[in-house]
Parts: sequence; structure tokens; C-alpha cells
Amino acid sequence: MFARIFTKEEADALLPEIQRVLSQMRQARKELSEVQARLPEARGLERRALEEEARFLLGSLEADARYLASLGVFLKDLDRGLVDFPSRVGGEVVFLCWQEGEPEVAHYHPLAGGVAERRPLKGEPNGLLPQASRPGERRPGA
Repeated sequence: MFARIFTKEEADALLPEIQRVLSQMRQARKELSEVQARLPEARGLERRALEEEARFLLGSLEADARYLASLGVFLKDLDRGLVDFPSRVGGEVVFLCWQEGEPEVAHYHPLAGGVAERRPLKGEPNGLLPQASRPGERRPGA
């Protein structure tokens, strides 16, 4: 189903890298917006240069999105810095849910739900699983 199932600890360990990539993506999006605003009046060589810069910035955004996907995480909302990590809570496959500004991953929601259905991880009776690999799940270093 998913390329990777995360423990809370694995998700928390990725947060600095995710924050770096989100910041990079926001900067590229801002620059792209500025370039696009200049395009309607641009002519000749200036227009070609702006079009090339826009293509580069779009490619950068796409590459960053692919990179996050390669880590096994799902970028849900760039503006809010909302990211989901496939995981298990009480034996059920769910998304661990983190929003930029939160110090750690502390919430989850059902696969079919969204941020509006977030629930706190603390107090979960069965805790987070898995610590060991399950058939068909790729684990780091395996």
C-alpha cells in the first residue's frame, strides 16, 4: 500500500529535513510568482529569460515534491506546512499528521480523513506500531 510505514520516532527524525525542503519550496514559489508577474510586459530577450527562469523554478518545485515523496511522506499543504506520514496506531494504518510550527509529530488521522479529523497520539491504548517489519513493508536499512 505504502512504500514506507513510519514510527513516530522516524517521522520526528525527518522533521528538520522536511522543514528545509518546505522553506526551499516556498522561496521558489515566491520567486516564480514574481517572475510570472513580470512576464506580461516583457518582450524579446527579457521575456525569454523570464520564461526560462519560470521553467527552472517550476522544475525545482517539482523536484522538491518528488524528493518528499521519495522519503515516503505526503505534502498536503505547502502554505500550512502540513505533512502526513503513513503509520500504524493500534494496528490500524493511519497518517501521522504534522504541521509546521509543531515541535514534534503528535497527531494522527484516518487515511480517508484529513487534518480536521486529527487526534492526539498521547493516550492511544495500543500505542504506535510497528517496531519490527511487517510482511510487505520496507524498513530503513532492510
